[in-house]
Amino acid sequence: MRSRRFLCAALAFLALAGILSACGRGEGNSMKRKIRDLPADFAYAVRTEDHTVSYTDSQGRTIDLYGRLWEPDAEGVYPAVILCHGFNGRCTDFPTECRRFAARGYVCYAFDFCGAQAGGKSAGRDARTYTPYTMVEDLSAAVDDVAGLPHVDGGQLFLLGGSQGGLVAALAAAELGERIAALALYFPALNIPDDWRNAPVRDTPLMGYTVGAEYISSVRELDPYAVIGAYPGDVCIVWGDRDALVARRVIDGAVAAYGQERVELKVIPGAGHGFGGAALETAVETVCAFLEARTYEGGQP
Repeated sequence: MRSRRFLCAALAFLALAGILSACGRGEGNSMKRKIRDLPADFAYAVRTEDHTVSYTDSQGRTIDLYGRLWEPDAEGVYPAVILCHGFNGRCTDFPTECRRFAARGYVCYAFDFCGAQAGGKSAGRDARTYTPYTMVEDLSAAVDDVAGLPHVDGGQLFLLGGSQGGLVAALAAAELGERIAALALYFPALNIPDDWRNAPVRDTPLMGYTVGAEYISSVRELDPYAVIGAYPGDVCIVWGDRDALVARRVIDGAVAAYGQERVELKVIPGAGHGFGGAALETAVETVCAFLEARTYEGGQP
């Protein structure tokens, strides 16, 4: 009798476990995110507009980041890509990327890092007071702002940075963590701290602009490889094997910092520091495919 009661109890337990398991599987299926699958030849019409992000930085300065939005010209809620220009660059440095990504259903925001270029439209900081750290603050503020736009899925935010903007995007991603769905980098200049390690701490003209003493002083102690690996997501790196400013060892160091299993590395033969023509087309298609493989239907589960 006792063994019979034990057998009945065991069968009841197994039945209950099966029900719970089935419920769990049902809930899991309803919560599972499906990769968005747009037809290969589909393209949204694209609209553009100015967009300014205003915030107070860690020094109490009021910063106004001038930028441009490129977005699908259709009602809906879309993932977003925030783009980060290189040294002495502008928000207009990514027209091909922004139009291509927006046509594929992404809201794109590119902005002038404050104080980081000659003739930039952002306000509140200049060459004497901008550093890679203020650029990370700018990018974090842009991420917060874009995430709050009514037509943006704040759970699907991507970063793309080139050269110095790649360094900044990598540092910001490490800080923002899972808020960034994936990270793409063009020839990321993680060698910048080494380049300034032994330089005099003074305002220094470079490539048509100025690197301030505060920039040099702040960056000399930075080891980006010890920081960037904290970002937990997938990373795409696009680099040309004729790059005279970012050596292959820099790229290999980035891959090692992230872990090879998380990095998609595209080496473009013959391309230098900056992409144009066929190299640009390859870079854009590589990043677009990388993003689309990590973009989900609808909003957050």
